[in-house]
Amino acid sequence: MTLILLWLLSGPAQLAVEFEGRQLPIELGAASEIPISIDDYVLNSGDTILVLVNGRYSYSYPTQITPTGQLMIMLPTSRRMTTFGLKMGEVSLVNLEVVGYAEIVDLPVKKARGVVAEAFSDFIRPVEVDFVLLGPRMCKINILGEVQWPGSYLVTPFMRVGDGIDQAGGLGSMGAASDIKLIRRSGDTLSVNLRRFLEDGDLQANPLLSDGDIIYIPKMQNFVLLRGAVFSKQILQASEIHMKSILDTLPAQVEMRQWLEFEPGEGVCDFIDRRAELVPQSDLENCYIERGSERIPFDMLAYLNSGNASNPKLKTGDIVTVPWAERFVYVSGEVDKPGRVVYNENMTINQYLGLAGGLLYTSETRAIRVLYPDGRTRRAHPDIPLEPGATIYVPRKPLYTMSTWVSLAAVTLSLVSSILSFGD
Repeated sequence: MTLILLWLLSGPAQLAVEFEGRQLPIELGAASEIPISIDDYVLNSGDTILVLVNGRYSYSYPTQITPTGQLMIMLPTSRRMTTFGLKMGEVSLVNLEVVGYAEIVDLPVKKARGVVAEAFSDFIRPVEVDFVLLGPRMCKINILGEVQWPGSYLVTPFMRVGDGIDQAGGLGSMGAASDIKLIRRSGDTLSVNLRRFLEDGDLQANPLLSDGDIIYIPKMQNFVLLRGAVFSKQILQASEIHMKSILDTLPAQVEMRQWLEFEPGEGVCDFIDRRAELVPQSDLENCYIERGSERIPFDMLAYLNSGNASNPKLKTGDIVTVPWAERFVYVSGEVDKPGRVVYNENMTINQYLGLAGGLLYTSETRAIRVLYPDGRTRRAHPDIPLEPGATIYVPRKPLYTMSTWVSLAAVTLSLVSSILSFGD
């Protein structure tokens, strides 16, 4: 009893639980995101409560439900041998004596009041009992399946399925957020669609946890590979990363690849709109689905503008690509610094070559060609039009000219003829 009183007077405590080298700080007094009715709160071993007793005389005392699920029945007493007589500052602790206990395992507060009042009625009549929750207990749960770190974890009854999964490192790359199984200690199994909570904020889709729960995350049954100039909202939310911070540090064009779950019969445009964050440099007009050898184009820009564009249905294994909008001209071959140059419609081919470090002495200036993104090839000239994605290719000058090769061939033939004549 002394330790409990000292704990309450010294302020809220924190418990650091270590699992496989990971420190998980859990605040014992942590509250849920919305107030929970005390009547519906289910008491169990480990809960710290303030018991309010009203009868011929009224008093209160803090206590913790024992590991065996018993609540201590305590009465004021004058016997010094059974009291502590502690005093801290202006707070005096009443001398109390344990005279019995009440079994309140797995009882909601509205029922526990009657059970505890019945235990007090042997000593005080009439009597009314109420409770104030000072600190929730720690519940042990097990998280299995497609998570980063499967295993056992401690949570409070105010934490939800999503919080438990976060402690286990989040969903794995192939974890299904829409078909999570929550197995209660009683044997009841709930199907949890966590995506409804993540996308729509539906708290009913993210149930509260309780003692002995098992959370099982299966593999996705309906999934596609999303790649290109696009990010998964789920990944951004889990990492608490903002798109602007990504774009400030991301190289110009990096193809992101993410396996994501979709609903049966869901259209690709609906899927991207709900589950993806588009990059400003994405080419929304030229998106496409790769399904085996088939390529299915769709216009995401038209869908966002009008809502009635082509919206092909997804199938498991599809590869959905949102390409980057091309912003560069590429220079290769016999130049000092081959690579890409930011496209500028006012620049000429000579200026692009200058930004690539200029021509080398080995370059064949009369054979420079421009390769366009659609496959066209043209011989370069000073006024040739360029476009994003075009490649300027500067070939290597041949080691010998044609006239040199002809002269070498003539000398070789003459030498061979002389050798043959000498032999005769």
